Amino acid sequence: MKKFEITRLDGRSNSQVVLDHVKDKPPGTVFSYEELQAALSSGTSRRYSQSDVQSIVTAAYPRLLKEQARALHNVRLVGYRLAPAAHHVVLANGRQAKADKQMLRGLQTLQNVRWDEMDANQRMAHEGQLLVVGALFHQMRALERRQSAIEAAIKHTLGDAEE
Repeated sequence: MKKFEITRLDGRSNSQVVLDHVKDKPPGTVFSYEELQAALSSGTSRRYSQSDVQSIVTAAYPRLLKEQARALHNVRLVGYRLAPAAHHVVLANGRQAKADKQMLRGLQTLQNVRWDEMDANQRMAHEGQLLVVGALFHQMRALERRQSAIEAAIKHTLGDAEE
């Protein structure tokens, strides 16, 4: 494993550079890939590619949420936009939808396997994992159904209140 070395003159990490760059900017501000590449390259001999920027923004995302209560979302072929607070729910719903698809794919991957290619220990481990992922998937789906019913009831009640 390569030892971490400080390469930027001011000692900041890539994530810190991104956090500092977007700090105090108004919601809706768009940061181009070129702008972020320049910010990251400043004070170092390294030059960052678009894919480097994407990886760094992804890594900085949890800190940005926690430290600044802000989120960056991708603007295709341009860079990133600083999301307004009201847009966080849209971003969260999109991430949840992706997670739901991935859970389904994981479950399907475990369900559809060539059992005869595994020895007894591998089959037991696989079956255990299938039980865990299957239970988690079905509990998530049940929770989503209950949540949808609650949201529909609230929407109905609010609709009645407006009349």
